[in-house]
Parts: sequence; structure tokens; C-alpha cells
Amino acid sequence: MNDVNGKMTDAEVAGFVREFERRTGVFVQRVRGTAVWQLIRFEVAVRIQGLSLERAPVGRGRVLGSLVRGFVRFFGLKRAPYLCKTFDSAYRRETPDGVDDIYFDDLKPVMPGMVKMSSCDAVGYEQRMARASTPPVFDDTAVIALSAILGRVLPVAVRSPAFDAISRAIGGELGFGDYTPARIRRVYNVFWWRVLLYRLVLWRVRPKAVLCPDNGQFGLMRAAAQAGIPYIEMQHGVFTHAHPNALPPDLSAAEATGLLVPTVFAVYGAFSADVLQASWLHLNDRVRPVGAPFLERARAERAAHFRPGGVPRLTLSTQGIARQALGDFIASFLQLCEATFELVIKLHPAYDGDQDFYAQRFGKDPRVVIEPGTSAIGTDTLIARSDLHISISSACHYDALGIGTPTGILALETHEAMADLLGVPGACLIATPADLAGLVRNRAFGVVPEQTSRYFFERDFPGRVEALLESLGAAPDAPDKDTVAA
Repeated sequence: MNDVNGKMTDAEVAGFVREFERRTGVFVQRVRGTAVWQLIRFEVAVRIQGLSLERAPVGRGRVLGSLVRGFVRFFGLKRAPYLCKTFDSAYRRETPDGVDDIYFDDLKPVMPGMVKMSSCDAVGYEQRMARASTPPVFDDTAVIALSAILGRVLPVAVRSPAFDAISRAIGGELGFGDYTPARIRRVYNVFWWRVLLYRLVLWRVRPKAVLCPDNGQFGLMRAAAQAGIPYIEMQHGVFTHAHPNALPPDLSAAEATGLLVPTVFAVYGAFSADVLQASWLHLNDRVRPVGAPFLERARAERAAHFRPGGVPRLTLSTQGIARQALGDFIASFLQLCEATFELVIKLHPAYDGDQDFYAQRFGKDPRVVIEPGTSAIGTDTLIARSDLHISISSACHYDALGIGTPTGILALETHEAMADLLGVPGACLIATPADLAGLVRNRAFGVVPEQTSRYFFERDFPGRVEALLESLGAAPDAPDKDTVAA
């Protein structure tokens, strides 16, 4: 149990959900071969834990524009050897040639001819997208929006015992009465249409492989599987065996039939592989450590520009959770610590768009710099230039260790998810604002050994992805996909 607010930890939620599945049999329920429960497993788990993550609304104009662009660009799609599914918020790195996508542009040398499609996952990136060094050839916000419409007005599955059974289980066992059969039916029908629309995109592009840095893209995942195309999911953020989409290792044969899973899950390093050992993905040999492109650049940035001994710099990466408690923690720290330092507060690009909250509380303190989520300076660049990184339970803790920057875990809501990092050289738990003030006052930031850095993030990301593609029969010189049934 989370001692801070009485909420369950990630591991406790994972165990609770698995017991719920065993009692009720929801994971056995199928509609046209699809595990419907898997489509809502993540959102139900988040709700059980009581987390409140909210994205800023995209806006009706953006959605309508994507529908028009999607229709026009669909007919202009050409064949390409690799299709990379990215997101607007990935266009963060300024270069002389424009704005780079942090996930895929480093792979161009080993994936010649690759094309990208991107969807709007956060507001404020329109100008970046207009200056993209490698613009996406398709805006699949259109797929997301159109499938949401078609799933409501043209449902392919109107009735199914599975919808009723899952609804009864959720309502009766968990008390979530709003998960009605109609709601679950709508989720399935939106998914069905999304698969069909992505199949049409794949039919036009005919790629050898699809790559995506997100674990919730079930529609694209199923479309690739139906087309016989390898689907490589690239790790994005914190992903352990307790993540709802990792899936438990003890699924029965009936539960495992028709699962929505990637061909390969490409993770950051040996640490990520180790913490997934108690998962279905690891048990079925689908986990491969490859590293991450942004870490390669951040390591180079730290080696070239970081020099200890000057004015200490701290980078706080926010997550959009525990905002008030985090604000109180930092306010107390600033009051307690009279030392000279610089605190950079880097807001999350999707879940922390309210810059005013931090500006009103800390804007008058000359030691504080607030960087919005859309800032041209990437989070990993800021971490690379810092003496210490701090957050609550962010993927940036792992990034920092991979880069070589010590990281501090603030003892606020969800920090227990970082339990695996306690005891790792270069990582520490910061229980109180006074503890953080003491670290800064004494410059007791710690050191990240090279061995630890590599344990969290492998090196030679492009080379490892190239080897992975070859192992899947999708190397650049492999035969193209000649037929992809729509």
C-alpha cells in the first residue's frame, strides 16, 4: 500500500487485477477471436489505483483537419520498406535540417526508405511538425477519429455474451457501474474499425516491418499481425511486469488465445529485460534489449558539456500526477535551502500543460527556471547537463541513470513504482524537502558508474535495431512485401 495516500502500488494493483481475472474469467471472453478484456485492462487498472492523468484536449478543429488530410494523403501513400508509427510530441530535437523525431530519425541509416505516420497526442506541436526534418507521410489521427465515429454509428458486433459477462464482473466485483455492456461493445467496435483502417494503410505501404514506441496501439498491432508483418514495439517509459499491458506469465491456454501482443518488445537494456521476467512477454521470448536513440545523444551531451563543481543544477521532470503535493514539496525545499543553485522544472509534454501552476508558485524565485513540455530543449538534454535529476516515478529516472546523471526519487504518490532502483548506485530516495536541501547544500549527488549506465540502456541503438530487423527477416536487402490483403 502507498503510505503517502493509501493507494495501492503498481505491483499490488497487478496482483489484484490478476485475482479478479481468475475469479471472473473475464480474460477468457472473446468476440470474433479478440480478448475484449485486454482492450480495457489498462484503463481499469489505472482507475483501481486512483491515478488522475489528464491530457489537454486536442480540439475539434485539429481532429476535423486530420480527417481531411488523412483522406487526401491516403491516396498518395506509396510503398516503403518500413513504417514507423510516431507521435506529434516526438518532434522535439532542433537540427539545422529541421525538427527531428526523437524515436526514429536516428534509424534512417539502418532503415533506408522508412516512412512515418504520426498522430496528435499533445497540443502545441503544430509549428514543430511544420518544420519536421522528415515529415510523416500520413496523419493517423484520422484513423483514430474515424474509427471512433464508425464504431458508434456502424457497429459490427451489436450483441455478445462477452460484453454482458465483462460488464457484470466489473460492476459486481469492482463497483464500476459505468462499464455497461454498451460501453464495452463500443470499445470493441471502435477497435474493429481501427484494425480495418490500419489494414488499408498497410495495404498501401506494404512495409517489411512496423515499429511503434507505445504499448497501447492495439489496432495497429492486430492489423500488422493479420497482414503477416512483424510488429516491433519499442519501450516508452516505465514498463515492468506490473504494467497492465505486460500481461501475467500464468495465462491459461484459453486466456492466451488471440492476445494482442507485439512480435518483439524492444526494451532499453538488461534492467528492463530483468524486471519483465515475470511477464508473458518474457516467458514467450519476445523481449530484446536494444537501447534508445535519445540516450545515445544525451550521453554525448553530458560527456561534452557537463563539468561538476560549478553552480549545482537540478532538473525536475514532472509527470502530471501529485501536482499539488509536488508543488508543496518544492516550495518547502526552496524555503529550506539557502544555497545557490539552479532548479529547472521541465513539464511533461502531454500531462502537464498548465505552466501557470508552477509559474505562480515559483516564478519569482531567481533560482527556478520553468521549461514547458513543448520547449525546444529536450528533457534528456537538461538531465545530461545536471548534477541531479529528481522526479516521483518517471521514466526519466531510468534515463538519468543511463545518461550518467544521479537521480532522486521524491517520496510522493506512486514513488513505490521505483522500488527496483533503490540500492542502485546513483539513485536515492528523497523522503523530505529537508533531505533534498541537505543533498544540495552538501553537493552529495552521488555518481553513476559506467556499468550501471549500460545496464539500464544498451549502446549502439541503430546497430541493435538493424540486427533485430535481420533476425525477423526484415533487413533492408530482404524481399519486399508483395501482397498485403486488405
